[in-house]
Amino acid sequence: MTGREWRSRAACRSVDPELFFPVVEVGPMCAAQIEAAKAVCGRCPVLGECLSFALAYLAYGVAGGLTAEERRGVAAGRGRTAARPAGRLADATRGERAAAGRAAIRAGRGVRETAREFGVMERTATRWAAQVRAQRQAGRGRGVA
Repeated sequence: MTGREWRSRAACRSVDPELFFPVVEVGPMCAAQIEAAKAVCGRCPVLGECLSFALAYLAYGVAGGLTAEERRGVAAGRGRTAARPAGRLADATRGERAAAGRAAIRAGRGVRETAREFGVMERTATRWAAQVRAQRQAGRGRGVA
């Protein structure tokens, strides 16, 4: 797809846009809203395109499966050279693929499906899943859902 035509296939097209902009900045309510937004992103067929767009143009909200803060962290590491897969994530850096892959796993996609979709080995997707589990456990320890 060229330009921004990918938007017509986005999973968020039929969702209230307010979901992607949490009404509070911290706490369980914020975490729940971010999790719900990321769940939509996790089932999106154009997640890679959205993430690339979000990294370039969006300063706020959840987009491409990441919060604005997470995107800033990815953008900070963009200067590194990385192997890139073919297909819809061809322009994504290694960090962008990892962040989007973890978002997909957080949203309930399986390791095998995530590995195929993001052009990585199952071992890499398994590592992403372990990172997601560790983040969830750390969140529970802080009282965050």
